[in-house]
Amino acid sequence: MPRSSASALLYAVGALAIASSALAKANRDYCPSDPYADPANDQCNPLRYVPSLGLNAAACALYFAVWLAFTYNQFRYKGKYFLCLVIGTFTAGIGLVLRLVFRKMLHSSGAYIAMYLFVVLSPCAFLAADYILLGRIVNHLDAERYLFIKPSKVSTIFIISDIVTFLIQAVGGGTSSAQSQKARDVGVRIFLAGLAAQLLSFLLFSILWLVFLIRARKDEFLWKRSGWKQLYFALGFTCICFLIRSFFRTVELSEGYAGYLSIHEKFYMGLDALPLFVGILVYVWYWPPRILTPDTKVQRSEWSDASYDDTELAPPVREHGSPNTSATLADDGAFADSEGKK
Repeated sequence: MPRSSASALLYAVGALAIASSALAKANRDYCPSDPYADPANDQCNPLRYVPSLGLNAAACALYFAVWLAFTYNQFRYKGKYFLCLVIGTFTAGIGLVLRLVFRKMLHSSGAYIAMYLFVVLSPCAFLAADYILLGRIVNHLDAERYLFIKPSKVSTIFIISDIVTFLIQAVGGGTSSAQSQKARDVGVRIFLAGLAAQLLSFLLFSILWLVFLIRARKDEFLWKRSGWKQLYFALGFTCICFLIRSFFRTVELSEGYAGYLSIHEKFYMGLDALPLFVGILVYVWYWPPRILTPDTKVQRSEWSDASYDDTELAPPVREHGSPNTSATLADDGAFADSEGKK
């Protein structure tokens, strides 16, 4: 992630934290003495429920187990480009730990802010991993012509899109903490717009994944090549899982901060934490740096050889003592002659 983008993300996190803290301080005088007596109607408990000890502890253990597997893969197979998934999985586990902390501090604005930021921001690293992986696979196959965006630009475009949509959500979160009811309603709508934009962005990325699959499927040479299709389908599976989570978050906020989906933990666990976990779990087996190795990379010469017909388009044979003229396949599909050495 570019340094400027990371700075913008930190500023947004700070703004959201300050806004949430101000809202909690304003409501502090109206908090009930016993936060566990009636959490569903407790205005000082933003969740409106007490997080389950068993569910969150189990989820926390699973996320950290996957993080350990990713860490092992990272040290064994390297691949710095996928380090974002390792970090994101760890921070997601921290978010679940903080949910366990929050259940003991239901009126603590600091505990809620920390928990909320880790839970909401961690999936951004999961999306970034998918953005990076698509470009890597296409480059590995030397199949840029089947993708209408340059592979090197895919991660940049969509990561910037994620940053922008998050900033919109931060603005909405800050506005929704205002004392005016009208301003709060505007803030909710802004936040919802940010979530919807993020959903649309990832939906477009998923369509991009599908377009490449359809085009590559028609290429017999590429499709018969082993070593990439399982990883590519694993990437598509994660897209489905992440879209489920994005749809849930969008619908959840459309009901408001205290809507039915927001105040029932089973929806968070079943439609947020679980799809994200299942989505990243496939990378334990299909770790990209293990599959996309230099010895399996498609070379341009392989494309050229595969494009020749056995009789009509066979490359010219070099005669003894004569210069070698080889036909290479240009990017536009035409053949260009280049003079070789003796």
